Amino acid sequence: MTNPGGADRPSRPSGPRWSPAPPPQWGPTTAEPGARDRRRRRVLSPKLALAVAGPVVLLVAVLGLVWPGFLNEKVFDTAAVQRGVLTVLREDYRLDADAVTCPVAPPVTVGSRFSCSAQVAGVPKTVAVTVTSADGRFEVGRPR
Repeated sequence: MTNPGGADRPSRPSGPRWSPAPPPQWGPTTAEPGARDRRRRRVLSPKLALAVAGPVVLLVAVLGLVWPGFLNEKVFDTAAVQRGVLTVLREDYRLDADAVTCPVAPPVTVGSRFSCSAQVAGVPKTVAVTVTSADGRFEVGRPR
């Protein structure tokens, strides 16, 4: 097509020329698809996780070993308690006792009580045990 001026140039469409819309003033731009999703899926770096978790784990470990009852609750050795109860029944109370059974790992708490069972002269009896000191001393009651 030729222009009326005689030059061989393509003709331009007549009418107003529109420019692209300006970018928004705030908020995410939609010019880049997925940009919004990438911003939300931020991953915690391993160094930052270690920097936060390391001191927390160390604090729990130190408190657990220092603060009584947090991680290191004192408990009795069940076999030692059973031997001790049997010794008291035989030597102190002068009873024909054997086969003492106590609960597994009772706590060493001053004033706490637990019961053991024992065979005294072939008859099953219950023996009350009371903790008397924090270092593991206990008192054995008379069998009932």
